Amino acid sequence: MPELPEIETIRRGLSSITNQKIQQIFRSDKKLRIDNDLDLKKLINQNILSIYRQARYLLIDLSNQQTLILHLGMSGRITLSKNFDKLKHDHFACCLSSGEWLIYNDPRRFGFIDLITTESIKNHKMLKNLGVEPLSVDFNEKYLFEQLKNKTLNIKTALMDNKIVVGVGNIYINESLFDARISPLRNANSLNKNEIKKLVASIKKIIANAIEMGGSSISDYQNTRGELGFFQNLHKVYDRNNQKCFDCDCNIERIVQNQRSSFYCKMCQK
Repeated sequence: MPELPEIETIRRGLSSITNQKIQQIFRSDKKLRIDNDLDLKKLINQNILSIYRQARYLLIDLSNQQTLILHLGMSGRITLSKNFDKLKHDHFACCLSSGEWLIYNDPRRFGFIDLITTESIKNHKMLKNLGVEPLSVDFNEKYLFEQLKNKTLNIKTALMDNKIVVGVGNIYINESLFDARISPLRNANSLNKNEIKKLVASIKKIIANAIEMGGSSISDYQNTRGELGFFQNLHKVYDRNNQKCFDCDCNIERIVQNQRSSFYCKMCQK
């Protein structure tokens, strides 16, 4: 699933479509995660005012005071292309005044497209309960301490909760816990303030580095030009089961927590 670094990379790749006009619309008849009867043809002749990201959601503000919401789910892609061939899993596309097409493709159809008035965006059911952004000033050691102090579940699972911090995702939680030298097996409320301070710094560092490297291309992810990210080349633990730790002689171990794979070094992470 594309996480925050991948979606942020896509957002940056879409910066060129700001101030362009939507001239044509395509929508498939296949159902996505949110089934709706949106008349997306109303988008024709609307100008794109801005594009921004909230957690793993892309939001496009339009000149008719509406906002288009795009979520990629597990396997979705958004690309910009001069040609639109209506491939099998293309579910939405719009032709812009530049002549390029913005194309949404999703083989597994776990993503969605929605349209809402811009003034009511905060009340959208997928956005209204989201936690803080990991690169924001609101995500700090004081905030995270308060969020974790009463949680007895493991720290890895706690950080997967988007009501606490958004968009970090499985890859980047594994990498951040290794960077902070904290075991994913630890109870969330067992971390002291100094460990939480290190963990916040590690999450911010890992997320920022991943964005600069264009995200991690593990399976489906590509940017808007069909290019792969490179952060997977810097993974220290993720998907490195039985391989040597870069910092000691132990092998990286894989365990399953809350139905998700966790990778860690039992010697480096305590």
